[in-house]
Amino acid sequence: MTTTTGLLRRLRGRAGDRQRGFAEAGVAMTGAALVLGAALGSGVASTVVSMSDGVTWLPDPETGQVVQINPGTGRAERRLQVGEPGAELLISQRDGRLVVADGTGTLRSIDLSTLLAGGERRADEPTKVLVGGGRVYLVTPGSGVVHAVDALTLRDLGAPFRAGSALADAVVDDQGAVWLVTTGGDLRRVAWQPDARRFDVGAAQRVHSAGPGTRLLPHARGVTVFAPDSGSLLQVGAGRDLSVAVPDLTGEVLPAATSPGDLAPAGVPGRSAVVMLSGRQVLDVAVGTLGCTRPGRPAVFTGLVYVPCTGAGRVVVLRPDGSRARADVVLPAGRDPQLLVDDGRLVVHTEDGSRAVVVEADGRTRVIDTGRSQVPVHDPRDGRRAPVSAQPPQREAGAPGVGGVGGAQGPGGAPVVAPGGALGAEVPGVPGAGPTPAGGVAPTAGSARPLATAAATPSATARTVPGPTHVVATPGEPDEHGLTEVVVRWRDAASRPDSYVVRSSAPNVAAVEVDGRTTTATVRGVVCGTLATFSVEAVADGVVSAPASSRMVRTEGCPPPPAAPTGVSAVAGEDGTVTVSWTPSGDDVDSYLVGPAGGSMTTVEAAATSVVLRDVPAGESLRFAVRAARGGLTSAAALSPAVVVPGVPGTVGPLTVEIERRLGDELGFVVRWTLPEDNGSTLERYVVTWSGRGFSGSHTPPAVSGCSARLGCAATGGGVFRTDVTIAAACTGGAACLDEDRITVTVTPENGVGAGPVATTEVWIPPFVPIMQPVEGIDPVVPDPTDPDVRMVVHLRSPAQMAEHQGACELQIQDVDGSRSTVPWSCQSGDVVIGPFAPGNIVVTPVAVVPGGPNIIAMNYNAEVPPRSTWRYCDSTTGVCTEPVSRDGDPPVTVRTVPWTPRLPQGDERPPLAAAGAGLLLAAGALRASRLRRSVAVTGTDVPTPYAPTEETSA
Repeated sequence: MTTTTGLLRRLRGRAGDRQRGFAEAGVAMTGAALVLGAALGSGVASTVVSMSDGVTWLPDPETGQVVQINPGTGRAERRLQVGEPGAELLISQRDGRLVVADGTGTLRSIDLSTLLAGGERRADEPTKVLVGGGRVYLVTPGSGVVHAVDALTLRDLGAPFRAGSALADAVVDDQGAVWLVTTGGDLRRVAWQPDARRFDVGAAQRVHSAGPGTRLLPHARGVTVFAPDSGSLLQVGAGRDLSVAVPDLTGEVLPAATSPGDLAPAGVPGRSAVVMLSGRQVLDVAVGTLGCTRPGRPAVFTGLVYVPCTGAGRVVVLRPDGSRARADVVLPAGRDPQLLVDDGRLVVHTEDGSRAVVVEADGRTRVIDTGRSQVPVHDPRDGRRAPVSAQPPQREAGAPGVGGVGGAQGPGGAPVVAPGGALGAEVPGVPGAGPTPAGGVAPTAGSARPLATAAATPSATARTVPGPTHVVATPGEPDEHGLTEVVVRWRDAASRPDSYVVRSSAPNVAAVEVDGRTTTATVRGVVCGTLATFSVEAVADGVVSAPASSRMVRTEGCPPPPAAPTGVSAVAGEDGTVTVSWTPSGDDVDSYLVGPAGGSMTTVEAAATSVVLRDVPAGESLRFAVRAARGGLTSAAALSPAVVVPGVPGTVGPLTVEIERRLGDELGFVVRWTLPEDNGSTLERYVVTWSGRGFSGSHTPPAVSGCSARLGCAATGGGVFRTDVTIAAACTGGAACLDEDRITVTVTPENGVGAGPVATTEVWIPPFVPIMQPVEGIDPVVPDPTDPDVRMVVHLRSPAQMAEHQGACELQIQDVDGSRSTVPWSCQSGDVVIGPFAPGNIVVTPVAVVPGGPNIIAMNYNAEVPPRSTWRYCDSTTGVCTEPVSRDGDPPVTVRTVPWTPRLPQGDERPPLAAAGAGLLLAAGALRASRLRRSVAVTGTDVPTPYAPTEETSA
């Protein structure tokens, strides 16, 4: 007890002590909150468990190395020599796997547990490495072949998939499924089945008018397809399938490497724009106005879109709505940025590989030196992992694949190196595998040997072909579409080959084959502003020499697009058209592209300054874009203010039909509906039609005045319309109005643009019943004096059809205000009390209810409900009673207005009124005198002074 009291005293002691006590309490509470959060599944524990290794690999092409950086510490940790200086290094890293392509056709996997070369493979044509879902695929777009390979050895796991035609693009989603699109427009999903050792091939989906420029963007599941050849965008397999026409999607398209399904961006460098699917809206963002005239491949990070700007040394950051999110990320020395999202960070690196910028989740940035001079360099082919100099070793001329190794060749002369650099074991039926090395046992990754040892005993059957030397690439001028021709020259090989094959590291550029007597070739289709190398191979008797490569060259920058027009305006017409006007840009243009932002565009001639657009989506707030076009280039979009385009009205709400009566040849029914959307144009009318066997008709309810919602009316765009209509249809002759037949009713709304969708319903026609009237009369029920309501009693004499009915009966009542209700009835003769009602006319219809079939409906009966003042009424709250306004036989009351004149009371009421007034005056005097006496007693005078204390002013 003493200890507790002391503790409380200390906690309540001096201010400083209390502050310290509060701090301790705050720490304790924080700890308790963490424990509680873990117990309740707050996600704290799972976050700790799922932390990654925090390292990222970046290419350094100038040294031919890849560098491992730790974004968390901001330091470079190690470098691996994987290629020649100046080689264009392409890195594929994901799921703990690292595959490097050195730009000469050699692919190398790195075992990240030992940092040794796990496998090496030579491709005889441009190959794309896909890593995702824990699998590695090699895709050769030119031949349309997909190989599933071992992540470490790069050996084929089974038979490849062959698309049968060239591929425009191939990607892998997070589930490990490969998505392919051919240049002919066939989109297909293929997934490797490890147990069956084969691909599971999905059905081809047609992408109309797709071509070589079609590109894919993978998601967690499925892909977004950017098809600039047809100007369209699709999303398939991502949980929602959609297709949008985007005519401005032209030229080269650079989608993000991966992104969420609801935010799919792609750079369009030829138009200085970024096209992105945001939710279900397609946005065209003119990043050229932000100083990003040549956008590259964007990346999605923390819900924002990062756009690298080639030639500007910066990265623009956009929100999903296309607006600017934060300040640009600026690179050191203004280098061209490349983006990589890894380990919860965005890494911005450059083609020279000397610096990188790390962007944290909160937007903070910091520069990392990739450590060319401080970090030791390792050769992944050296099993001893001894450091080597920063400059790569010289390689023996003419050796295929890796320097100093005369390895056995797979198909097309592609050597295959097993784990640790040893030659691969031969796998029958598996392409890409070489012969078994001496000794008959292929070493594993854990028993890797230096490549120099493996090269000492080359295969006796291996043949080498002398290759060309001194390759020089000279770019030309870009054409109006931004494509450049590059002239490649070289010196002849030692012996004349059958032919030479010239390849480019630039994406989507076809190889060129020329005669062996030629030492020059022209490579076409290189995009302007591209950094690339060009290699030449000699081919003799089907054997391919080692490639000789040029230095890395950059094609000239792209021609600027035309200036955008100005003063764009849009005016929506009542007929659903939109007139878009603009002021010409002032540049020489070939045409203008006009359309809703993110929608289909219309081409108009260069002299035009306005155009009328039809078939525009109605009822939406739209902005209209105008672009100037010249050759293959288009300007940034100039947007109009938002307008709402009128359209035909929407569908009327739930449509119901109620049969009211069936008397002889007349069928009466009520049609009810709710108001449709007018979609920006005044609703003009409804057209109600009905038809049955042998009869039909129509009715157009006009706009009405003096109608309210209580009476079944509603206001819309310039008029008040009833939302119900009562129809009396004559059905005579032949088979018309047969029992248990149906009647079809439609309601069509119309406005200034046209007719909206037709709402249709059907209802059974009730059986014919001879004219009968079960209601003999309806009288008011005399209310109790304290009852504020008026009820009515219905006197019924049931006809045989209803008295013998085995089901239920009811009285359908239409109240004074048009509302409807029902009261149960026994189907037998007698009295039924209904109500209460307001004064006015009511309609009562006896009905025999037939489950599942048309009811038996008798004639209506009209009655008048008298006002409550017809009888004596006593208010239960105030106790005041009011006699009836009049009785039978009372003379009529005449009311006239009399001017009001002041007068004294007269008659018997005068004495009491006077006495009361006198009493009040005496009371007032007594109060005054009492106050004065109190004042005198205090001051000692008879007259209160101005300063004497009174009740109003205290002493």
